[in-house]
Amino acid sequence: MEVLFRFDKPRLHQDKMMEDIYNAISQRKSIFINAPTGIGKTDASISACLSYALKEELDVFFLTPKTSQHKVAIEVLSGIRKKFNVNVNYIDVVGKRNLCVNPRVNMIEGEPFYKACEDAVKGKRCSFYTKAKESGEPGQSLAEAGMSGHNALFAESFDHGLCAYEIAAKLAKRSNFIVADYAHILNPYTRQTFMKKIAHSLESSIIIWDEAHNIIETASSYLSSSLSLQAVEYASRELMSIGSSIDLGYMAFMLEELAKGKIKDGHEGEAFVDKKDLPPALSDNLEEICDQIEKAGMEYISRSGAKRSSLMHIARFIRALNAENDSTIRIISRRGKAVKLSVSCLYPSESIDSIKSAYANVFMSGTLLPLGMHKELLGFPEAHAINYKSPFPKENRICLLDSDVSTKYENRSAEQYNSIASKISKIKERVHGNLAVFFPSFDVLESVYRYMPYEVGFIQRREMRSFAVEKMIRDFKQGEDSMLFAVMGGSLSEGIDYANNVIKGIIIVGIPLEKPNLELNAKIEYLNKRFGMKGNEYAYTIPGIVKAVQASGRAIRSESDRAFIVFMDKRYSWSMYKSIIANFMHIEEGPNYISKISLFMSGSEKMRSEVNK
Repeated sequence: MEVLFRFDKPRLHQDKMMEDIYNAISQRKSIFINAPTGIGKTDASISACLSYALKEELDVFFLTPKTSQHKVAIEVLSGIRKKFNVNVNYIDVVGKRNLCVNPRVNMIEGEPFYKACEDAVKGKRCSFYTKAKESGEPGQSLAEAGMSGHNALFAESFDHGLCAYEIAAKLAKRSNFIVADYAHILNPYTRQTFMKKIAHSLESSIIIWDEAHNIIETASSYLSSSLSLQAVEYASRELMSIGSSIDLGYMAFMLEELAKGKIKDGHEGEAFVDKKDLPPALSDNLEEICDQIEKAGMEYISRSGAKRSSLMHIARFIRALNAENDSTIRIISRRGKAVKLSVSCLYPSESIDSIKSAYANVFMSGTLLPLGMHKELLGFPEAHAINYKSPFPKENRICLLDSDVSTKYENRSAEQYNSIASKISKIKERVHGNLAVFFPSFDVLESVYRYMPYEVGFIQRREMRSFAVEKMIRDFKQGEDSMLFAVMGGSLSEGIDYANNVIKGIIIVGIPLEKPNLELNAKIEYLNKRFGMKGNEYAYTIPGIVKAVQASGRAIRSESDRAFIVFMDKRYSWSMYKSIIANFMHIEEGPNYISKISLFMSGSEKMRSEVNK
């Protein structure tokens, strides 16, 4: 086996990982890899897959759940290309909106953007698209920009007056390695169009799935939607502003009647909705209704200059509402005066089935345990599965527990948030260096932040754009004594390489468990039937712990990195959670953990060895 590896020699276990991946795909078998954060999964997987693909004239896709995770893959490919001068063409592809250079369109958000783009192209009102289609093959400067990342391609395309997405598609056609998002393959509404546009097939492609523990949840999100009474009211105002004759009163009436009929009058709650409970007109005239609403939504955006439209969201929701499969549920809920109808996918069978057509898959993560669960969920019973041990010295990390607080829903209060903020502040006072704090939700993050006695330099916000996330990461890394507040399961807690020991300590506040509700209960029941009474484990406990473990792994990225981790929630000592997290690490319990942090940070070898016995 000869592999293209950009460094002089691999890390411990990295050579074995490359060999295992190469052997699996050479047998046309998929492989599941659990390897600790920092072991070098990206380098190992890309080196093995690219080496085999070049030999067998196959393509490789490197897919991530978040755009911010593309950068590391691009760096690996660049290093290989420079070291070996090998004939590998690669491209960083992101969603069309993130590559739109047309200032009249690119500020529009969500579904309206795609419709606005389509209308501008069909109406020949986008000079960037027209010029890109007529420009022939992209030149060297554009090709080099594409291999430097999507932001570089955006800038270079704009300078040439070209549509960056069309240029990316042209470059992808002649590329044998494509870095992209999960959506490009998992989203059933866009997969075929994308693959046709770039002239590639899954059957002749090896797919590397980074952070593969996210696949099920991400795929399900593409098949889920919701509509609130408030959104209908906003859409009605949009219609009034353009003088449209469309009346959405029937939508508001439907939501109110469903709530009245399914939930006890005047009470809060939620209830399942059957397909037969919906107005027949919504399915009988589906496309006609959606087309009319979409046209009105685009007219509203055009006239008002708004970035988004509730009308476009309603059209998308109506289509989702009429989905027909055994894993789709509909739930009506009332919270105060707010009424909402949700359509949720419990298990994304269609998306999962599409993965199986690939030449081979490499599923990898630092939290892919238990491996058998992921093999079963993704339907690869015959795949290889390997768990690699951490190559890093145990004494370079301590994991400690604060059992005096909890973010369990019934324990949340101003007093609890104030206590957490005080503890974070005391820890930061003992630490010289960057500290990252990860929360179970934005609600908890924002609540704790209110009680912080000083400003926090870097705070993740809801719905941050990819460029804003990248800037925050870059600025945080450059700091020497900064604090980061972010959420678990978000773009700052997974798949990001905080190299060079930039983080000295991590605080995990709470467990990011999904709030129990009808949807979660339905998912557990569905998985119980499909996988033999494993629903609670597969849908609730393991996903929550995995997000916490992912966030905790941001600090140790090499053999020389040293960091402490504090799990701030008494539930980490409960057997049901402790048994799961034991697959990944040992958490030291006991009082005076802040003193232990001070000793660890001072370099006490005795302290480190005692904590990690």
